[in-house]
Amino acid sequence: MRRQLAVVFTIVFIDLVGFGIVLPLMPGFAASYGISPAAIGVLVTSFSLLQLLVSPLWGSLSDRIGRRPVLLIGLAGSTASYLLFAFAHNFWALLASRVVAGSMGATVGVAQAYVADITPPDKRTQSLGILGAAFALGFILGPALGGVLYSYSHSAAGFAAAAFCGVNALAAFLWLPETPRHLGRQARGRVPVSPLAAPLAATFLLVTSFAVIHVSLPLLAQHDLGFSPRRLGMLFAFSGVISAIVQGGLVGRIAPRFGEARLATVGALLMATGLALFPGSQHTGHLYLALGLLSMGSAASNPSILAAISRITAPHLQGSALGFAQTAQNLGRIVGPLAAGALYGAYGRSAPFFAGAGIALLGAGATLAIRHRPGLTERSAAPA
Repeated sequence: MRRQLAVVFTIVFIDLVGFGIVLPLMPGFAASYGISPAAIGVLVTSFSLLQLLVSPLWGSLSDRIGRRPVLLIGLAGSTASYLLFAFAHNFWALLASRVVAGSMGATVGVAQAYVADITPPDKRTQSLGILGAAFALGFILGPALGGVLYSYSHSAAGFAAAAFCGVNALAAFLWLPETPRHLGRQARGRVPVSPLAAPLAATFLLVTSFAVIHVSLPLLAQHDLGFSPRRLGMLFAFSGVISAIVQGGLVGRIAPRFGEARLATVGALLMATGLALFPGSQHTGHLYLALGLLSMGSAASNPSILAAISRITAPHLQGSALGFAQTAQNLGRIVGPLAAGALYGAYGRSAPFFAGAGIALLGAGATLAIRHRPGLTERSAAPA
């Protein structure tokens, strides 16, 4: 199990490095070719929209044919998307690269299902937290590499991301075995929605509340506190480091004592506290304190909710259930920034943060409704 988990961790980490190389460069590169701000918004949103639509389909397919082939398809497709980006010089080529990237990058839930397949229920929060740490670390290293590569050309960044992802696909082909649960077996069935309503609502609300900072924090830090782009990048890197530490180490130790639902509730309350502190930030230390609490809370709640979803889902439907979780998260990543921008423009800098804190409190309420009944959906769905 440890070897398989290490392989999945490495695959996800390298995949997110490639993703992080390209994503921050997209708006500036598109603008350099005279693409309008509205069209740039379409480029950025298209990725999340495709993930929103496709995640459950990949999860369901992995339940039927296995995790390994779906992950390999996703990695190969991501490699192709970065090559498209490297050669793109107009809006339609860039849009094609983002559509392919969004479609093929929607296999995150499949990676989580793979981890759930090979991990005992009592260790699942820890393992999903380690996987979350891989995401955080990839997001830290990727943009840093992208900034260096973009100083040469956008094509260099695209080719580097494609190389990372291509090597990753080859490594997965050579060293990632199918999970024992899917060897020689095709699973069928549908995930009952009712038992998953509370955790899916919780993950949507908490991701939405966190996502408000993608718009409101740069405006606060740069316009009101005079942060340079470099200092702003360090601020987000700090958030990634906190997330990696909490998900990679602390969550696995705390979850067995408190349980997934309680840990998710505590995380949601920390998020609400951090968001409520942002409007009063008058100096750097205050800003880092608020972001630290927010990042700790998000890192504690996310793997806990995913583990709860996995616990109450029948083994042969893990991919479908975690695919729905990814859809809820992607929807939150779309709604949060849109709401933050509208609130900031209409009511000022404090409004998005206080609204995010309120949404996080609603998320805390949803975590209280998560039930501790392993295999709840097994009674309503059985493998064919």
